[in-house]
Order: sequence, then structure tokens, then C-alpha cells
Amino acid sequence: MKRTKKVRIIKEEKVCLMGDAICVNGVTVTYGDVVALWQINLDISEGEYIGIAGPNASGKTTLFKTILGLIDPVEGQVRVYGKPIGNLRKKLLNKIAYVPQAHQIEQFFPAKVKDVVLMGRYGFNFLGSPLRSKDYQKMEEELKFVGMYKQRNRPIGHLSGGQQQKALIARALVRDPEILMLDEPTSNLDFKITKEITDLITQLHDERELTVLTINHNLDLLREDIDRLVVLNKTIVYDGPPYAEKVDEILYQTFF
Repeated sequence: MKRTKKVRIIKEEKVCLMGDAICVNGVTVTYGDVVALWQINLDISEGEYIGIAGPNASGKTTLFKTILGLIDPVEGQVRVYGKPIGNLRKKLLNKIAYVPQAHQIEQFFPAKVKDVVLMGRYGFNFLGSPLRSKDYQKMEEELKFVGMYKQRNRPIGHLSGGQQQKALIARALVRDPEILMLDEPTSNLDFKITKEITDLITQLHDERELTVLTINHNLDLLREDIDRLVVLNKTIVYDGPPYAEKVDEILYQTFF
């Protein structure tokens, strides 16, 4: 389902609207005396596909962690489905899935692929309750979707970086999320597997109508399928269509 692409006025304070999956309103985050994010205003409608770009140390991962409620802003507020992130009940929190920045998992890490994916189902049962048959069924379903079912019994540390990343995406998907957040899902991967994972994310957005936020340094691939591009450099310097006039100039000035 295609959404209307809107150019936003960056400095104007946002009002959270009905139909927003995520609303970031006037958020500032600091680490001691260091400003990580400054007056971030961002509203994301249900079903939008948002690409976030910016140079190193521009606050991209900090923004994700703030949206997830892992970091408290010194100013401003994050709302998810209209509720402050700190007040979300477990049922709504389970609708948000996060794929952290890709790092090669150590070869000697003993967990099998299927066990890593099943970790995504914890939190759906009562504390200490064993996994149920539907948890295993969901694990198999998502491993098949990402093309990793045949590797389910292999130690995850024995797999390539691309295979590990697909397994981590499957771990996110077993939560049956409505919002999927991915932090550099293709970093340090070759072009072939980068394209596979990018296409997989686009397929998830299109077929499951997920709200997707992805951070990616590969601007060419990032801009192909997203609805909106957000360029971040501690504050939002651009928010709008990925190929609008002057976007290339803004990207050049931000990165170089």
C-alpha cells in the first residue's frame, strides 16, 4: 500500500497524529556535556518505509535506542501508537522488533541458528514457561522466509556474516512485529548479500505492510525503495522524498 510522501518543515514542533506509528517530539539526548541528538521532530505513519542516513557519530543509533525506550531524552518525548514509550504495555512492546548493527558472531558461540531465532519468542509466554509448539512453528516459518531453514541446526558462529544477519532478521520476525527497526543490516557485507537483504526488507514492507525504519550507509540501495529519506547529523537536516530536488547536495554537504 503506497503512502503519500510528504516534505516536512524540520524545526516546527510536531503534533502526534492519529495513524502515527511513531512520533518523536522535540527530543534532545546528551551524554554528559556531549549533545547526541538536538530537537528531533519526526512522525512516522503506519506502514511507512523510512531510510535514515548520516555520517558516523551523527546520532542514528542513539535515535533508535531512544525510540525503543533504551535511552531517556533530557528533553522531548517519544510516542508509539499514541502512547509514551515508557508506558507501553508488554503486548504493544512485542509489536516492535529491533535488528542491531551487524557484527560477526564468534565462531565458538555454541547456539544453533534455531535457538537464536527462538530467543525472539521469549516474552510471549509467562515467565519461566516452556516454549510452545506454535513458537517452534513460527521459528520454522520465518527461517524458511529468509532462506535459512536448511541451516537451522548449524551453530550460528559457523555461518557467514550474511547468513548470520538473515538469522537475526528471522529472530526479529518471530515476534510478528508491526514495526521493524534495522541498524546497519548490511554493514561489512558484499554487494550480492547486501542486495539480497535489502530486497528482503522491501519484501517485508510490501507484503506484510510493516512500518520499517532502517539505517544504511549504502545510499544508492537505500533510496531505491523507501518512502522517505531522513538525513541526520545530530539534528534532522532533511526529511522528505529520497530523490527530491537538492537531496544530493544536502547529502554531499552532510557527509563531506
